Amino acid sequence: MTALVKAIPPILALFMVAPVFAAEQAPAPMTEKVSNFDAAQAWQEFEDHFRLFYAYAQRHDIDVEAQLARSRALALQADGPGEFRKILHQTALTFSDPHFIVGPFDQSDYSVIPTGSDIVSSYSDGRFHVADVRAGSAADKAGIRPGWQIVSADGVDMNSAAIRPYGQVLPEPTDKQKNYGAMLAVSGLRNRPRTLVFKVGGESRTISLPPTYDLGKTISAGPLLESSRNGDIAIIRINNALGNNDLIPAFDRAVADLSDTRAMIIDLRNTPSGGNTEVARSIIGHFVTDTRSYQIHEIPSIEREFTVPRRFIEQVKPREPHYRGPVVVLGGRWTGSMGEGLVIGLDAAAGAYTIASDMADLLGALSNITLEKSGARMDLGTETLFHVNGTPREDYIADIPLESADRDAHGRDPAMRSALEYLHGGNNVP
Repeated sequence: MTALVKAIPPILALFMVAPVFAAEQAPAPMTEKVSNFDAAQAWQEFEDHFRLFYAYAQRHDIDVEAQLARSRALALQADGPGEFRKILHQTALTFSDPHFIVGPFDQSDYSVIPTGSDIVSSYSDGRFHVADVRAGSAADKAGIRPGWQIVSADGVDMNSAAIRPYGQVLPEPTDKQKNYGAMLAVSGLRNRPRTLVFKVGGESRTISLPPTYDLGKTISAGPLLESSRNGDIAIIRINNALGNNDLIPAFDRAVADLSDTRAMIIDLRNTPSGGNTEVARSIIGHFVTDTRSYQIHEIPSIEREFTVPRRFIEQVKPREPHYRGPVVVLGGRWTGSMGEGLVIGLDAAAGAYTIASDMADLLGALSNITLEKSGARMDLGTETLFHVNGTPREDYIADIPLESADRDAHGRDPAMRSALEYLHGGNNVP
């Protein structure tokens, strides 16, 4: 590892997910003009950075060494940096971690999830079913609901569509990898419309949907947050703006305007693209009266390189205006990265009551690395993150766990319904 010391990149964008280059802007075109491209050297650069920096390189759910060996054999046969980058991209997908991606992308790549997705799937007994549908998305408006069986995506049977994103790098996917591939398949290729076939109660339904990123563009053009009241209960919904520092004063104003309510619901179900810790700490600060710990970090690369572990606790200080009432936090499949951090942080620091399905499970705090020998860009989690009680962020279970958080089988809002029932029922949030 000595040769890597000078190559260690700075941690550029902690806690972000689905980076701007991947989700909101047209990707830079992949070019073959990498001077003196050497596939062996380019692979070694990728593998060295992966082994040193990827905080989740040691896995129990897949055989990492076997995967790297398969991918290396294919990468060494690549005709140029474009084909090489494609193999790296597909290799990253095998880890079923939306925080681990290799770009820049082209139009043959699938949409980045969760930002570029509106349907979450589940896989069992050889069949794929809808697990949740993103509220307000085209899929939601088309009436797609949890429980529907997914038959095909863009004319390809789901069992084949679910392995297509991996190309040749993954001949025998696990059930988890099949389901991850299925979510990519139903999300479709970047910026392209999709046609999905479902089975509902024995009936076949074919539904055409626009590109998933259309929703993201609409959200970006709208308000950073929405605030409302349900009687004496305040509701603040954040619209995928946790990486926008303008959210700090906007949230401040919303808390001040809602200060006369007896309880507050913070809705984080529309935060798939992560954010930054400045915004997160600014939000948590309204709900604490003294300095509190909200998240634990570890940086495995420090121990790997120097044999010296680094683990630290991040804390938050109070901010005005202080909200005195109980707080309920909502999370779901489109709660990603810093959104997930806010759910566990508000639980840990502010004693908030949490209601959520499984969240997006974006692993760790994100860094961006340019691979000079291939011209590729690698985004991956370089820190492992934990609740202050030691639970890995991706394993967190809410106080009220839900199967689906955005929509239930009848098209209702299960998380908001549970929160209002909880608060109107006279319960005191712990």
